[in-house]
Amino acid sequence: MPLLSTFDDLTPVGEWRAVTFDLWNTLLVSVPGAVEIRLDAWRQVVDERGLDLPADLLRSVVELFPARFEDEWRAGRQYGTPQALADAFRAFAGRIGPDDEEALAEAFEAASYRLEVDAVDGGAVALAALAGAGLRIGLVSDTSLAGGRHLRGYLEDHGLLDHIGHCSFSDEVGVYKPESAIFQDCLAGLGVDDAAGVVHVGDLRRTDVAGARALGMTTVRFRGVVEDDVPEGGDVDGSEAHHVIDRLDELPELLGVAGG
Repeated sequence: MPLLSTFDDLTPVGEWRAVTFDLWNTLLVSVPGAVEIRLDAWRQVVDERGLDLPADLLRSVVELFPARFEDEWRAGRQYGTPQALADAFRAFAGRIGPDDEEALAEAFEAASYRLEVDAVDGGAVALAALAGAGLRIGLVSDTSLAGGRHLRGYLEDHGLLDHIGHCSFSDEVGVYKPESAIFQDCLAGLGVDDAAGVVHVGDLRRTDVAGARALGMTTVRFRGVVEDDVPEGGDVDGSEAHHVIDRLDELPELLGVAGG
């Protein structure tokens, strides 16, 4: 499908200073299987240490994490590795000691480096074209159990990190989108003091579009991986972006960058 535009008076390309991107379902996609990867890591610790942690208890705890994250994320409360481990150790109370907790935490941390992650088609091409045109590139990303320290590695693995001048991850900044602080952290990291000259690209209205628009940024909703449908009865998750695209390689052309 062709790109859609609901905002016709784009700032001339010469006035664009930066483009910021969401990460999940914009530049990277997570392949299903994270629960099993973390569960396998913990099973190994349980076996090596002879812990009294039945298989059904282990699975129920690890399977709880995604739902807990979703609830906390929507409420704007941080839920990452520290919070997940705290939940787990409460569930394991009386069955493990401090040394066991440390071993489980180390295995959990290592597992977050072994997730299966793919790059979104066209992302590397788009970033290279924008950076080549002199635009500063930033990342504004909500994180869950895999934090910024893990995600930088996946970005590097897929040839994206070299184009990104600054990354603002929610576990490091302390807030999720749409809070302005995480966008402002990225702009400050890029040395940009006027949000009006910045474009933000992401997949979700509630977080990416609403947060960026509130600062005066131009917004682009990317729906090439996930279509953020408007619920029946109204757009309760926020207003539509200035532009909607289906492929990341459409972005340079949309912004007037040669070679897109």
